[in-house]
Amino acid sequence: MSPLVRDVVRWALVALALSSPAEAQETSWRLVSGEVRVVCPLTVGGSFDATTTVLKGVVTADASGRLGGALEVDLTTLDTGIELRDTHLRDTYLEVDRGQNFARAVLSAIVLDDADPRTFEGETAFSATLRLHGVERSVSGVAELARTPNGIGVVAHFPVSLPDHDIQAPRYLGVGVSDQVQAEVRFMAVTETE
Repeated sequence: MSPLVRDVVRWALVALALSSPAEAQETSWRLVSGEVRVVCPLTVGGSFDATTTVLKGVVTADASGRLGGALEVDLTTLDTGIELRDTHLRDTYLEVDRGQNFARAVLSAIVLDDADPRTFEGETAFSATLRLHGVERSVSGVAELARTPNGIGVVAHFPVSLPDHDIQAPRYLGVGVSDQVQAEVRFMAVTETE
């Protein structure tokens, strides 16, 4: 083998060794804690929050920045601080008793627009699919990602249109919730062992 061919083969092997694992390798994170807060603006001014800490999921990331897996929220645990409002929210508007597609909200097909797939750190715009009230719709927002020694912390904000998910306009005694609410999802996830 000539020295030139040997050098070309050597450099090709080095390039393959350096590039292939990064492109093929997927990183996986399992949620260990989280909170969902939905800010519900009222039609007469002011707002209230609906919150839950029952959030679970596993998310995988490839080298392109696309995320697989899903985040799932148990809507039967949403708490607004007022029992009657909780009952109306869960039973009348979210209809959580109609089955899993209504009792759970699922965020999937997440794409991070500006995050470096090698670090997954910093602020980035994102898009995703939200299944809520049995209806899937695209959503988009902003997420802040912060790496920890064994995982990642995420805070994401995005608007949710109630009519887009076939949720009737929440009204009680003449006071209603605006057609658009703001979701905030916070979670800590640890790297899954392969």
